Amino acid sequence: MGTGPRPDGAGEPVREGLLWISEDFGRIVSTVHASELCAPTRGTRWTNRQLLFHMVLGQNIARTSIPLFGTLSRLPPGASRAWIALLEACTGPYNWLNWTGAVAGARVMGVGSMGRMMDRTTRAIVRWYDRAGAEDLARGMSVPPSWDPYFSDWMDRRDILEWAPQHYRHHRAQLTLSTLPD
Repeated sequence: MGTGPRPDGAGEPVREGLLWISEDFGRIVSTVHASELCAPTRGTRWTNRQLLFHMVLGQNIARTSIPLFGTLSRLPPGASRAWIALLEACTGPYNWLNWTGAVAGARVMGVGSMGRMMDRTTRAIVRWYDRAGAEDLARGMSVPPSWDPYFSDWMDRRDILEWAPQHYRHHRAQLTLSTLPD
């Protein structure tokens, strides 16, 4: 990939932000009181359990974006814009699927499994990041900015990896867990 591997990545803000997500999420799911999982969250229609599942999905979006951004960045710019126009036209169904996906996922996956998924996903992203060069990170595409408050019209892979902690922190603040670490 790209210009070759970087040293161990220590001190890299992107890498540290991603690892913080996994560590923080692990602390949350290991200390959460089962009685609080069904409690409502701040500012969403989700319960704490459902929002935790949505936070795991956010990390999976970052992971899925790595190959997607790489592929679409190699196409003519019009292809990326056409893809986003299609996605923007599907905003209503996307919002419904985003909400119901967290509801359904939280019913079938326990918080321990969510923690393991978050850890596996984060390790895969960090392994890719550690091997990626500047050219790899600069590959990007148009994205639907209406889908997330932290999306912009065009994002590269570095942007999406910086988005992951923003998305996570945003939703972390909406959890209503008494054991939430500071």
